[in-house]
Amino acid sequence: MDSKKSASPPPAILRAGSILKIIAARGGPVSATELAKMIGVPRSSTVNICVALGEIGLLRETERGFALGYSLGELGQAFFSTSTPVTNFTEFCQRTGPLPLTVQLGTLDEKDVVYLARQDGQEMISIASRTGGRLPANCTALGKAMMSALDPKHMVRMLEAWEEPFVSRTPKSIKTRTQLVEDVDRSRARGFAIDDEETTEGILCVAVPLPSLGGASELYAVSASMPKFSAKPQRIESTANFLKKMAQDLG
Repeated sequence: MDSKKSASPPPAILRAGSILKIIAARGGPVSATELAKMIGVPRSSTVNICVALGEIGLLRETERGFALGYSLGELGQAFFSTSTPVTNFTEFCQRTGPLPLTVQLGTLDEKDVVYLARQDGQEMISIASRTGGRLPANCTALGKAMMSALDPKHMVRMLEAWEEPFVSRTPKSIKTRTQLVEDVDRSRARGFAIDDEETTEGILCVAVPLPSLGGASELYAVSASMPKFSAKPQRIESTANFLKKMAQDLG
């Protein structure tokens, strides 16, 4: 067998991954019948995949259907404890002490931002993100900050695969390529990105890219969130300066 020859993953592996993502997105058990409809295979095949995932602890069967298994928690903890970006972020927050604003670390995964770590600030606010969760990159300061670290031509090629209108969370969310490219260009020029109530109404977020964390193949960014009513230009600028210093420390 030619080791250089690439091969697609077996269909069962892809379906297993889809099942895990569906249940994770649902936030609770999903019946085999519903899973079968969503992945487009017979119910019997779906049950076989779920049973196999259950045998290795990735799923568990409940009265209401299949739920995520406890082994996923172990795998998640192993990832976070061995991730250099997460470790660096955590150590920085511990050294710095209590922060006024909630800060987060995220990475870019196709069209989404995946939230890797979070340190709640002294100003308690309600934000949509959670560690391990995802949000549309076009809505978030983290997503726009990471895109600003890409070569502009590469970013445009990447966006060609995104179907318009983009997923939106508020009336202020960016919905088109043209709008997103213009916003990212502004972010690149000023050195930080802004989510102005585009993810959560009443919340403004500032983010700075950390392209050096994890090498050229991976992008990361840090963000800080504040109530919109307190987001005066001077505070936005000082928050961006703090995040830039944080980026230098983490990098």
